[in-house]
Amino acid sequence: MQQINICKKEKEQLLLYLPEINMSDRDKQIVQKYMTEKSTYKNIGEMYGISGERVRQILIKFNRKVRAAYLKKKREEERS
Repeated sequence: MQQINICKKEKEQLLLYLPEINMSDRDKQIVQKYMTEKSTYKNIGEMYGISGERVRQILIKFNRKVRAAYLKKKREEERS
């Protein structure tokens, strides 16, 4: 399993979108825990009773949703 590599500045920007994203509270907690703590997928998975692979999938889902939210916001700004 390959870890997603995100620099600190990018993490801060991504976390700003967290409240807007349509995900379960548990998934949002997992994303926030991954972004704020230096922990592995496996360790986070053990905390939530899921596999490390499932943690990776949740992060991928978050990434897709953040990208969509960012593009939507950008289009709205262009229209204004």
